[in-house]
Amino acid sequence: MRTLLAAIALGLCCVPTARAVDLTDPTVADPHLLVGSTIPFSSSYKRLTVFPEQLTYDVSWGYLGVGQATLEITGLVDFDGEPAYRIQSRAISNGFCDTFYQVRDLNESWVDANTLTSLAYSKKLREGHFVRDEWVTYDTKNKTFLARWVGKDKNYEVRRGTIPASVQDILSSMVYLRSQNLVPGTDVVLDVNTKQNWPLAIRIIKKESIKTPAGTFKTILVEPGLRQEGIFIQKGKKLQIWLTDDDKKIPVQMKVEVFFGHISAKLVKML
Repeated sequence: MRTLLAAIALGLCCVPTARAVDLTDPTVADPHLLVGSTIPFSSSYKRLTVFPEQLTYDVSWGYLGVGQATLEITGLVDFDGEPAYRIQSRAISNGFCDTFYQVRDLNESWVDANTLTSLAYSKKLREGHFVRDEWVTYDTKNKTFLARWVGKDKNYEVRRGTIPASVQDILSSMVYLRSQNLVPGTDVVLDVNTKQNWPLAIRIIKKESIKTPAGTFKTILVEPGLRQEGIFIQKGKKLQIWLTDDDKKIPVQMKVEVFFGHISAKLVKML
């Protein structure tokens, strides 16, 4: 299932606080150390198309159900003194899949509520015998990033570099895309950083109606280019995402082609 999701968050601003963690220290274990308390929404923040939001998907490999996935925008938090939307994506394999390949993945992103750019991204992958934790923090004021990744052996690597003035991670790019006017035949290009900078080109394909367990929806089909990691996937030949053709732009279906068929996620519930 790494091929989909390894193969798809009220009136007062927070008061900036002093940085409690030195992110230039490569031994820092987790950007969660920078997460403060929940804060109320302010009219000065950029609004999301839906907030708060909780989406649940059935994940299948061909016609075989392999688990569930969720996408949540759970609230506003103080992230290192900045107001941030917290986004979480989880992938959990079902009992059948667990017998030969258990998946327990968690991806998180903290998105600046004032700019809708990423402040940090974290992923914790638990897939079979594969264990990997990664995070990236973005210092937009100084246009730099710090990344750290560690495997099951606990040995870690660190990378530093520069970023554009406006940068997205893989998870926040979905939020930003949903805020845009999507016109078939055009592209949306984002500056993305996943330990290195690269352009994510998203082709707006067409409008069509599709049926999911959650209902039938009028949608806009988009195809993100897979130069590096993809949205909610690690590897794949082609990724398609169907967003509702309205102001909410809810992702109701995702499908990725892989060398052994395709993996899809279909919306079953939304709150």
